[in-house]
Amino acid sequence: MSSNDSTPLNSPRKIFGKTATLDNNAMLEYEMNKNLDDKFREKAEKELGETGGELTYTKIRQLRQQLNIYNENHQRALGCRRDDSFLLRFLRAKKFDVEKAFKMMQKYYKMKEEYPEIFKVSPPSEMKFMLEMQIQTMLPKKDEHGRQIYLFRVEKCDPYKIPVDYVFRCNVLALEDAVRSPETQIGGLVVLLDMAGLGFAHARYLSPHLAKKTVEVVQEAFPLRFKAFHVLHEPFYFDAILAVLKPFLKDKIRRRIHLHGNSLSSLHKYVSKDLLPVEYGGNLGPFDNTEWRQTILDNEQYFIDLETYNHLSESCYQLGGDGDAESIDSLQFGDTETEDSEFDEDDRRVLSPKRNARSIQNIEEIFLKNGYDGMAPGVTLEPDVEKEVEELK
Repeated sequence: MSSNDSTPLNSPRKIFGKTATLDNNAMLEYEMNKNLDDKFREKAEKELGETGGELTYTKIRQLRQQLNIYNENHQRALGCRRDDSFLLRFLRAKKFDVEKAFKMMQKYYKMKEEYPEIFKVSPPSEMKFMLEMQIQTMLPKKDEHGRQIYLFRVEKCDPYKIPVDYVFRCNVLALEDAVRSPETQIGGLVVLLDMAGLGFAHARYLSPHLAKKTVEVVQEAFPLRFKAFHVLHEPFYFDAILAVLKPFLKDKIRRRIHLHGNSLSSLHKYVSKDLLPVEYGGNLGPFDNTEWRQTILDNEQYFIDLETYNHLSESCYQLGGDGDAESIDSLQFGDTETEDSEFDEDDRRVLSPKRNARSIQNIEEIFLKNGYDGMAPGVTLEPDVEKEVEELK
């Protein structure tokens, strides 16, 4: 493909039923979108501003030009995929704001380079042992809003067998698989976290450093629209975990967190029984990730190829709105939507190694003091969601 993307536009295509002219050399993969039903086409236009036709491709081309400008001004190129379907993921995640989509791309690759131990896309064959533990799955049916549902079960995650970095990398693998679907790019993702079985040994999974990285992936670095987080069987100290996360969470993410305790009826107000396994009062039958797991294993080469694009330039800068170079290291958690940011100098203190160790120690002390047996007691009454949201603010 031409690096300057200057080939004349002269090849007509149908995009969402509208005619567009495309570069001869462009690898536009709208064939993946041709089977989208009207529900997702309308959702893309209404919620994302994706009108199709020439305008959609113009945005893709502008984002590619941003990459070209960046690479022409740096010793090492931003090592990323440049095909249209990949760029479209970031545009959809940022509602076709090219500048914000480009910043997200930078952060996506920055995370890969700086934190490969947790953000690496591992070949599925390396993660097979973990996938076979029936810890997580993408549920087979989407909800009424067209959203994919990702279910993660802590009690199946043995901290003595699974290193913490493998937990994160397996989740990244699941997200990378989900984002391949145009429907999921448009509809978004719902996360269902079952914390039953959370015990003393899981404390290593709850450090502020790892919590910070998780928030960054969700809010800034990964091209998916995270629409809701439903937490079941949360332990009594979960409020302390939220307190650690609060400085980094944007208001819209806080409002999407729902705590259900032990109440399945509370969960069913948001997620239909028809979408859930029987373990969650649903009608799908027992939890089984066999089909989802096999789909990932069958696409080994895709994930290997994806990991070949994983580096940033040695001197990583972005072009600001006024054309000035700005170090990406200066980018903080609210930079694409500064009106939602509450991150300040005081908040950074929770990330210090000493504070990190103290937080884990405090969790351990809670277990010891209360004789905690490893099962999360949760909350027996249905939560007042409005009150819950106010407490998260």
